[in-house]
Amino acid sequence: MSNKQNPIVQYFSEFKILKTVSKDFWLTNLIQFFDGIAYFSLIAIFVLYLSDYCGFDDANASLWVGFYTLFISAFVFAVGSICDIIGLKRSYAIGFCLLLFGRLVMGLSPDICSSSLGASIGLDADCARIGVMAGIFIMSFGTAFMSPVIQTSIRRFTTFTARATGFNVYYLLMNISAVVASAFVVQGFRDAYGSVDGGFWVVNFGTAMCCCAFLATRLINENNYAEPSERMQTNTQRRPLQLFKEVWKESAFRKLILFLVLTLGVRIVFTLQFIVMPQYYVRTLYEDFSIGLVNALNPTIIVVGLIALIPVLNRFSTVKLMIVGMSISAFSLVFMAVPIDWYYYVPGIETRSQAYLVAIVTQILVFAFGELLFSPRFSEYVARVAPKDKVASYMSISALPMFIAKPINGIIGGLLVSYFCYDGIAAKIDTNHIGFWDSPELMWMIYLILAVVSPLAIIKMKNSITSEHPEEDALKEAEAKKALSEDEVVSAAVVSEEAKS
Repeated sequence: MSNKQNPIVQYFSEFKILKTVSKDFWLTNLIQFFDGIAYFSLIAIFVLYLSDYCGFDDANASLWVGFYTLFISAFVFAVGSICDIIGLKRSYAIGFCLLLFGRLVMGLSPDICSSSLGASIGLDADCARIGVMAGIFIMSFGTAFMSPVIQTSIRRFTTFTARATGFNVYYLLMNISAVVASAFVVQGFRDAYGSVDGGFWVVNFGTAMCCCAFLATRLINENNYAEPSERMQTNTQRRPLQLFKEVWKESAFRKLILFLVLTLGVRIVFTLQFIVMPQYYVRTLYEDFSIGLVNALNPTIIVVGLIALIPVLNRFSTVKLMIVGMSISAFSLVFMAVPIDWYYYVPGIETRSQAYLVAIVTQILVFAFGELLFSPRFSEYVARVAPKDKVASYMSISALPMFIAKPINGIIGGLLVSYFCYDGIAAKIDTNHIGFWDSPELMWMIYLILAVVSPLAIIKMKNSITSEHPEEDALKEAEAKKALSEDEVVSAAVVSEEAKS
């Protein structure tokens, strides 16, 4: 049987492309791995850390997690243009210095203010919360550097033929870091130190991981372009604001903005795992619920799925995979939105805890499959649309949906949790003292309605806002602008000659 006909040989031949990538590609993924452990371990327990360890109430804990993610998305718009100007290594250095300082302030403020030293100089619980808020603000600015710089590095250190597989590997290793963060870091520290003190150790272990990531950035050669044609002469006279204005004038960028806005509904689903889910888990099930292990399910499925499907996914249209992926992710909320009593018809389910556990796990499984189709293709698509001198600017704008979704869900999520999933609701569900219209299931129905809007809107407008060949479209647009500029020069010369005559 020939290699062409053998599906096993075909499968592994896709990974041979990675032989062409340099050590800088793998260093970038190592940076992502360490930073991913720090980020995912924090975000898994952030709401609980703020409420249990730092003394925030439910609404403010959700609100400040929303603010954290809002600040990241707000800063990332400016960061993209800055990165395109100052380069990768300087961007990494600035980002990690801010990130480390912010994490230290946030992680140590509660203990410093509650210590005898803090009391002697007049520090109290309010000062601790202010310190945590300041740390969140600084940390978010540093975190904003990570995504555009890392994804710009992935594009720079991969050839055209290896790029799709490179982004798949990037997303694969990012989810491996999420598995490690949830199953080992979060669950390990919560088991060892309890649900309250465990949060403190999770936060500060993440700080150590950021230190490891920073050390790896010092080994990268930012001038090692995999594609020499993408090497650009640095224009030191061009300022970030000037570059930002140039980007906004491009038609490809405006179409990308519209596409990103339309993904807003399903992006809200992506924020549920860290804004709403932690409190939902412990209040519908039990206080010592294994949050770390459950949060590890999603990235584990993505890791296994990507390993199995990387060669298969590369054969399908990027745009179609994004639409199918976001549709599946939106649909996953159905399993949590239906009345919980319906699960009692399933053989083997007899208690409330069993019903909720099945609903939670089923939603995670379906959502994860949709995410592994959508997210890697989304990053690749944005990188393909971007002109070679403005990659970081385009990658940063890809945060637009989360920029809008995070604060919205930070506010809405806190209100919905306080009304539909408050502390003590499990006892009312057990005694049938609560109906569907006052239950957590109505909260998920609201989110489901918001989520399905995205795939429906993009399917309706697909032909006008997306392209199956974005690089060719960008090249045609650049050639058209160049031709227009040459015509303007010729016209000016003709006018000048006529004036002389």
